[in-house]
Amino acid sequence: MLPLRRLALSAIALLLLLVGSGCAPEAGLSCDLVVLARLPLEVQKRLLIVTVGIDGQTVRLVVDSGAERTTLSESAVKRLHLERDPKRIGTSLGLGGSTTSTDAIVNDFVLGSLRLPPVERIGVGTFGFEGDAEATIDGVLGADILLAFDLDIDVPGRALTLYRVRRCPDNAPPWTEPFVAVQGVTARKDRLLLPFKLNGFEGTAILDTGASATTIGVAMATRMGLDEQTMAMDRKIRQRGIGAGSTIGRYHWFREFRVGPALIQGLMLTVLPTDVGVGDALIGEDFLEGRRVWLSFKTRQVFVSKLAHESAAR
Repeated sequence: MLPLRRLALSAIALLLLLVGSGCAPEAGLSCDLVVLARLPLEVQKRLLIVTVGIDGQTVRLVVDSGAERTTLSESAVKRLHLERDPKRIGTSLGLGGSTTSTDAIVNDFVLGSLRLPPVERIGVGTFGFEGDAEATIDGVLGADILLAFDLDIDVPGRALTLYRVRRCPDNAPPWTEPFVAVQGVTARKDRLLLPFKLNGFEGTAILDTGASATTIGVAMATRMGLDEQTMAMDRKIRQRGIGAGSTIGRYHWFREFRVGPALIQGLMLTVLPTDVGVGDALIGEDFLEGRRVWLSFKTRQVFVSKLAHESAAR
């Protein structure tokens, strides 16, 4: 789980509006699908990883829609020999606490065949990746860059495709497999929030592609009557994210979890004694696994492919 919280918004998103300006039918522009880049997608321990280019070298970043800012690890910055900007100090907040560091100076940022407008500065942080992931992942690709595109995250097909944003009334992904639109999607602080039901209780959750597992925050748990006494026999689990520390949660059994067309019955989810930032929960890779997902930050649209049993159900 890699939720990043930035105290001040980066200027990267403003620069990238040139890339993702999208189309406007009323202006007479085309609403055709325009592919800007396509990247191979690797899945490692339920983390979605892409390789990008920074200053002529390659780095492996987790695709993290729950992170406000694209951030490199300290070791990656040293390996790339990036200079630091002492005038730009960034603070990132997450489950592992907070980290404060000076930004790294970046001259060139490439996603597949797409060279971005000048990024200039990028965040630097400490991550709590588990096991060998810590040695092979260089950071996260966050919402400050991702929000400039319509995203086609094809987990089964192992591909991430970036499209020009379309502001059209009949938007739909170009898929052959069955899919549905998730209704009621909202946005706060550049996060997409999806409505969900957990044992019949309603909530909203960040669709967090950087979270390996769906996680419930303390506010939702309180509404459901879950406390330390109720979960005393549940297994403890350590959750890591940004920062050097960690948070201890409880691994609790739930009867059912519903997001859009997906109804998952009899599942274990982590319940944290803290909040999860914006919303009541983080919807992670355990939900995305086996699915194709279309995300549009700009138009607040989410489409998800149906699994076989969901396609058969009426």
